[in-house]
Amino acid sequence: MKSFFPYLSVLLFASYAWAAEEREMLIVVGESGEQKYEQEFQRQAEAWEKIAEKGEIKATIIGLEEMPEGGDRPVLEDAIKEFSKDGEDLWLVWIGHGSYDGRTANFNVRGPDIDAEAVAALLKPFKRRLVVLNLFSASAPFLESLSAENRVIISSTRSSGQRNYSRFGEYLAGAISNDDADLDLDGEVSLLEATLQAAAKTQAFYADAQRVVQEHSVIEDNGDNLGTPTSAFKGFRAEMENDDSVPDGNLAREIHFLKANPDPLSAEARERRAQLELRIDQLHRQKKDIPEDAYYRLLEKLLLSVAELYTHQ
Repeated sequence: MKSFFPYLSVLLFASYAWAAEEREMLIVVGESGEQKYEQEFQRQAEAWEKIAEKGEIKATIIGLEEMPEGGDRPVLEDAIKEFSKDGEDLWLVWIGHGSYDGRTANFNVRGPDIDAEAVAALLKPFKRRLVVLNLFSASAPFLESLSAENRVIISSTRSSGQRNYSRFGEYLAGAISNDDADLDLDGEVSLLEATLQAAAKTQAFYADAQRVVQEHSVIEDNGDNLGTPTSAFKGFRAEMENDDSVPDGNLAREIHFLKANPDPLSAEARERRAQLELRIDQLHRQKKDIPEDAYYRLLEKLLLSVAELYTHQ
């Protein structure tokens, strides 16, 4: 009679592997300063919590419970340290106000604030893919500090001087679950698609109110610390003024919050696909300088390499 234990071991290992790869989210709600912002920040946090539940993402919220002695920063630091450094995506959603004094960029939490360099140090050990949403004013320095490979950093502002309340955060959670944001009509809304819709709604708000635009959102997902303004995107492709610069957005396009149709590729294959799609974008920008036949031969080779990734799954 065959022993059941080898099969049990396989099942336990599979269960452990599945648990270790669970997607997670940390929602950080900052100091509101005014009651109207307190209500708005709470509404945004609850919206992210609901959509995390819908996307089967384990969510943790800091900043809505009674303030602990010493403020929220120690709690926040401990929470980040406790997350597994490997596994599936970890989302960090920062909702609130930011500040910049010319030297230090801070996210304003209850009690002592936390600065961009401190957050960068906390995130340095992580190998899993990080999705960092800086939904607060003066958040640009956080993008520069947190940029790295295998990370998507989205900031509400392109400069530390944009210090007014950020409305971009109001729209992003709604765009994640809005079918109207599905630009390529594939039945899913990618993080890139949601970001572009939220940016468009932010610009529309200022236009309707006949106010000077106070925030310009930026995407950084290629690890070069530069970021690409959402206003540069025409569809999925960013039109860069400098042909030598590398646009962002390819990694954000691969991330689907709700995962209605799970990506069949492994993490390594997804990374390879992102690299190939980046090369396709680079080739497209060089099209005018390449003979037509050579251009299409190079394009065909890259597209076949993408297709090959799926044949080995």
